[in-house]
Amino acid sequence: MAAQLIYHLLLFALTILAMGTGVSSVTCSSADRAALLKFRSELSDPYIGVFSSWTGEDCCGHWYGVGCDQETGRVADITLRGESEDPILTRAGRSGLMTGRISPAVCRLDRLSSLVIADWKQISGPIPACITSLSALRILDLVGNRLSGPLPADIGKLSQLTVLNVADNQISGSIPKSLTNLGSLMHLNLGNNRISGRIPSDFSKLKMLSRALLGRNQITGVIPASISHMNRLADLDLADNQIYGSIPPAIGSMLVLSSLYLDSNRLSGAIPAMLLGSKGLGILNLSRNALDGHIPDVFTSRSYFTALDLSFNKLRGDVPKTLLTAAFVGHLDLSHNHLCGRIPEGSPFDHLEAASFANNDCLCGWPLQSCQ
Repeated sequence: MAAQLIYHLLLFALTILAMGTGVSSVTCSSADRAALLKFRSELSDPYIGVFSSWTGEDCCGHWYGVGCDQETGRVADITLRGESEDPILTRAGRSGLMTGRISPAVCRLDRLSSLVIADWKQISGPIPACITSLSALRILDLVGNRLSGPLPADIGKLSQLTVLNVADNQISGSIPKSLTNLGSLMHLNLGNNRISGRIPSDFSKLKMLSRALLGRNQITGVIPASISHMNRLADLDLADNQIYGSIPPAIGSMLVLSSLYLDSNRLSGAIPAMLLGSKGLGILNLSRNALDGHIPDVFTSRSYFTALDLSFNKLRGDVPKTLLTAAFVGHLDLSHNHLCGRIPEGSPFDHLEAASFANNDCLCGWPLQSCQ
């Protein structure tokens, strides 16, 4: 019986192997090949030759950056990165520089699962609006180009999308209302663009989101309080925008939030005690705002900050003494405020430099001048 079982298992394995061998010989469809060639015709790569392998009938064979579904032979992935450790770039001894635009022909690849056209510096023009018709798309990564114009208004149609990265471009317009329909989205990076308008009030509908990077734009309005309901959100970057109003206290109760960048905005009011008392935050940057009031004295033995920056605000009062009880404080910056009084003695203050406390009203003690 054992020998018979082994025989059947071996036969099954050989059958699967044979099926795999047969599938691997499937060539891409002529329609997909034509769409790829049209896509390639609107891009220029004069230095590296990443498209030199795009010859012959079988685009599923050895066309650089093209991946196909092994069962159907349909093009499923385009991965072209201008800055990578790929041998083709290593041999060239330089980062990629590509000009041109993303052709709407890419939308004819209707089984596309991932589209990565990243870090080519000079690819310009809009994101094709038709890209929202690619219902199987899971990854859209267009970081590091010169793309302009708005995000497609109906981008929320991409129900399978898990990664949306268009950082470091020249994208303008507001965040589309439909974006909050991306129920599978885990990583969102819109940073370093020209995006304006408000953060959608229903932003918290993105229940699967773990990273929301919207810094270095022209976003206005207030921080939606509903963000505090995003239980998977670990990193939130809204730095260097034009956001005003107060910081919603409930953000301090978020379960897995570990980094929060709100620096270089127009935030006002007091720092919520819940925020500084958070047991999960490791990086908190509130610098260069108009925050006032006292720094809440709520640090505990579970406080662990690798970076805490409250500089360039209007904070007054004492330096919190409970910082002495914190498990760890690496970088601390309280400079350019209106703080006064004696700096507490002990860790973490014994390893900080004077710059951490510079330009306050009347602070004294190490590492500043002695108190009188």
